[in-house]
Amino acid sequence: MRLGFNFTLGSTYEMVQRLIAEGHIDYCEFLIDNFFCVDPDEMARAFDCPIGLHVMYSKFLEVDRPTLVDFAARLRDYIDALNPIYVSDHILHFSHEGRAFFHLGEIDYSTEYELVRDRVLEWQDLVGRRVHFENYPSIMDGGLEAPAFFERLMKETGAGVLFDASNAVCANRNCGTPFEAWRKVIAAAQHFHVAGYRPSLTEPFISLDTHAEALAPDTLAFLEKYRSVFDKPGATMTYERDDRIEYDDVVADLKLLRNLFGEPQERRHDLVVSA
Repeated sequence: MRLGFNFTLGSTYEMVQRLIAEGHIDYCEFLIDNFFCVDPDEMARAFDCPIGLHVMYSKFLEVDRPTLVDFAARLRDYIDALNPIYVSDHILHFSHEGRAFFHLGEIDYSTEYELVRDRVLEWQDLVGRRVHFENYPSIMDGGLEAPAFFERLMKETGAGVLFDASNAVCANRNCGTPFEAWRKVIAAAQHFHVAGYRPSLTEPFISLDTHAEALAPDTLAFLEKYRSVFDKPGATMTYERDDRIEYDDVVADLKLLRNLFGEPQERRHDLVVSA
């Protein structure tokens, strides 16, 4: 399992470079929307490690085709320059009937499959790459249908799943989606996310995927129980931390993940050769 860190804020550049130099991470994942203002070749020169590209605001389920074509063209410039190990995105609603959501909205898995399938096929065609779509930290009971939805989506579109383990923990805590229901999705996925969560401050009390806390015991227990399903050749696990970013805290969580999954196969080979 290769471990990575999500580079979302320009202010964390020095910290990310230190994580790479000290061997705590094996690659870096860019929240690429935040860096469309930076020349793609400059980005490529700035990082001497493999790169993943994570998309947040394509809004591919909602925007018109000309807007999506323009976004894809900009994204392809970075794909060409960075040659990423994966490209990922989110299946989300950003608005309803023209009104923007304050919090990003989960789709209705029971009624929106055909819409999502058709848009995923179109989006992948425009990007020119297989896209891996992230699961949602479900709050409502509809989240129980998410695992089967993603299984079907992979089968019928060729898309991948960027499986977020901590989102699955939140869904389990909030609406009871069983971890076992995700087994086939995890087995088919190669790219993963993990982060901290916290309870909401007001009722109804739910678990929120905040990317601001240390990894929770139940998240680590989930990873350990399904370790053999997560870990496979080419697998990546991105540790997300977008707030309360302290270097020692980040390293402590990365060490927990390294102890759980061990060194990636590529590094094990290098260690054997150097010995």
